[in-house]
Amino acid sequence: MNHLFDISTPQKRERFLLVMAGVVFLIIMVPVFYRFFITEIGSLRKDRNRFKTEIEKYENDVKHKTEIKDRLDHFIARSLPSKDDFAKSLYQNYLMDLAAETGIRESRIDPGSVAVVKTQNKTHYNKYTFTLHGKGSLDKVAEFLRRFDKADYLHLIRKVLPRPIKNSREMDVSITIEALSLPQARSNRTLPKIDEQQLAVTDDDKAMLKRITERSLFSVFVPARAEPEPRAREEVQPPSRFDQSPYCYVIAVVEVNGKPQVWIDLRTEGKKFRLYEGEMFQLGTVRCFVRKIEFDRVQFEAAGGFYTIKTGKSFAEYE
Repeated sequence: MNHLFDISTPQKRERFLLVMAGVVFLIIMVPVFYRFFITEIGSLRKDRNRFKTEIEKYENDVKHKTEIKDRLDHFIARSLPSKDDFAKSLYQNYLMDLAAETGIRESRIDPGSVAVVKTQNKTHYNKYTFTLHGKGSLDKVAEFLRRFDKADYLHLIRKVLPRPIKNSREMDVSITIEALSLPQARSNRTLPKIDEQQLAVTDDDKAMLKRITERSLFSVFVPARAEPEPRAREEVQPPSRFDQSPYCYVIAVVEVNGKPQVWIDLRTEGKKFRLYEGEMFQLGTVRCFVRKIEFDRVQFEAAGGFYTIKTGKSFAEYE
């Protein structure tokens, strides 16, 4: 140390000054370089994260647009012909052929309205409505619906109205159908081809058809109940007021003279009601009004509240 700070000669003084200058330079410049590099590294990290976020956003946009394009391509492949006359006539023929193949008799079709959906003079699609009327047993109707569902057209069933025929296993049925025609359809004169393998009956189809056909559609449906676990017999005190709601069932919804009607079975009293919207019946001490009848559910007003009950369910199983 004594030799380092020895400035007795000019050479030693110069060396000392150089050392001190280097020390001063380091003291001044090290923090400057440190702040510079830290700032640059932080800025680079921010840029990296921003670029990463933008890339992920672009990738998600591309994925979303690809999914939309794939869906649109699928819809185009399933669309009815783009020409209006061909779309209506060919699809009506398809429905008539399907009804004949599945055993629905005396079938006829009422073509409904055609809705053109467009914005700014650009047509997006035409929506056609058809109503098929015919007679057939429950298994024939179920097979018609199965094959309709398997056919990969751009169509759907809006409503099925079965009506019992007295002293017959058959029923009158009306099926309302909607189908779409896109301007970009693959063909303007032919329906899309159906792969026959699509119509093949699978094991799941067989199980579904069996569940449907084994049921009497217009009789009381009793849902399967789990077997209760055995337990020790105990004395149960009867309630002070008997609740009849678990024994009152909505058993069917039918159409009578063009109006929906609900069938109700009050088993505790052996009573059966056939009611239209706005009519009332007595459930114990409660007056129940029929407010709205839909295909598979009915809305009631009782005791100041509204209750929706599905077909086959009791009043204790309201929604």
